[in-house]
Amino acid sequence: MPKDSQSTTEEEEYEYDPEEGVPVPKRLLYSDDKQKFKPKIATGTPCMPGQRICIANEYFEAGEGAYEFGDSIYASTLGFLQTEEFAEQELTVVSIKRGDGKPPFTAPYVGAVVTCIVLSRTQKLCRCLITHVGSIKLDDVVKGIIRREYIHEKHRDLSEVETSFGVGDTVLARIVGISDGDFIMATGEDSLGVATAISSAGYYMVPVGWTRMECPKTKETLPKKVAKIVQDKNVEYWHQRNLNSKKESDAKTEKA
Repeated sequence: MPKDSQSTTEEEEYEYDPEEGVPVPKRLLYSDDKQKFKPKIATGTPCMPGQRICIANEYFEAGEGAYEFGDSIYASTLGFLQTEEFAEQELTVVSIKRGDGKPPFTAPYVGAVVTCIVLSRTQKLCRCLITHVGSIKLDDVVKGIIRREYIHEKHRDLSEVETSFGVGDTVLARIVGISDGDFIMATGEDSLGVATAISSAGYYMVPVGWTRMECPKTKETLPKKVAKIVQDKNVEYWHQRNLNSKKESDAKTEKA
């Protein structure tokens, strides 16, 4: 084949990718110049957690089993790549799903909000068992740590593990990194921190602010880094407690 004919064929099949810095097949690019690149992994391809799928922009959105970090979309679970296109919005939703229709295999990833249980604590950190990623329960044993400087966003040097978490507490945290095989977690956001705790008497404790929790039976209070979440049982507890306090106050007034 003549060289001119061969170069023409290559120009028709390949186009320069400014993101990767190398020529890529045209079938991986949109024909519309306004849109960016299609996922460079074919639909149905197995994906691992943390694997980059495509660029993240107004034309691509992370769906189930995927997440956005920086300017890219990554797989957060083990499964197969699936895409769903919405022509009117010029939007493609990228998802990772299992082939058998069951919930996807899930692994913790940087940026995910997880539920964990405190196993032990020292002055510098507490060690936790991660049980859920989002609302998905993990089948494997996954451990993480919350360092003292990641408990609060402000006044990190003044944070103390002993006055923030207790052994057995259920904590909501966000994964911010990985070190020595452990997931590094942070609870600096208002919505993160202790979600549930059990008192020494065996009762679920109720928040009495964002820094303390109280046993409804013994009235024992303990310092905690409380997650700012409103639960129905907390509202009911405080409503009943206010009624009881009012009755006690009225009774004292009548006696006086």
